[in-house]
Amino acid sequence: IEQSAEARFRQGMGSQQDVLQAQLEQTRLLREITTTQMEAGTVQAKLKQLLNRSQSSPEIAVAQLSETPVAYTFDQMLEAAQSTNPDIGGAQRMVERQALQVELAHKNFYPDFNITYMYLRPDPFEYRARYELSLGIRIPVYRGRRQQPELAQAQLEQIRANRELEAKSQELTSSIREQFVVAEKSADLLRIYQEGLLPQARAELQAGLAAFQASREDFQALLASFLDVVKLDEEYWQTLSERETALAELEQTTGLSLR
Repeated sequence: IEQSAEARFRQGMGSQQDVLQAQLEQTRLLREITTTQMEAGTVQAKLKQLLNRSQSSPEIAVAQLSETPVAYTFDQMLEAAQSTNPDIGGAQRMVERQALQVELAHKNFYPDFNITYMYLRPDPFEYRARYELSLGIRIPVYRGRRQQPELAQAQLEQIRANRELEAKSQELTSSIREQFVVAEKSADLLRIYQEGLLPQARAELQAGLAAFQASREDFQALLASFLDVVKLDEEYWQTLSERETALAELEQTTGLSLR
């Protein structure tokens, strides 16, 4: 575009302002590239730290980012997460424990029987060996002061454990649903970019460049077409990055391998 603007200016059909604006946009792009390279260098340093590598080691090779297909439904992911998530497992065990406490508290309302059988041989020369059988019973006579408060406390703890499990389940379900929607809808957006927006914007740019070179279009319209292509291309890669990030979080939450 800059070369076309310079060619038109040399032929006396364009203005110096068009050339300067094209050079300005090119310099802005160089700034964007340099800023991105700086951010990439910072990420390289963090990755080496996480991998326990020397900062003077070779740069970590970065693979081309591509769209990952998802072979699991939302229900399958949720089922996997509920069976493997440690927070859900801990809350479930607490619910089971409190249910046992309530059961034991109920049993304290009933009499407690015990039978003891003993064989005694104190002194074989003075006393004869004998057998003793005893029956004991413990009657709960302090229901109002002991058994009832114990049962009420156990029931409250059971309710608290159930609510804690429900809250963690809701939080897990919400997190999985949110990331699943991002992954699902971003795939639709990527197809819109690939099959519609990007080809259309590039075709418009090519047509605009040809029209500009033939003096049938002004420079501002051509520049707007070019910036549309740059913006849409950035949006495409940002959408792809968000999709892959959502899939990575789903892998962490569900324990499934999505790649």
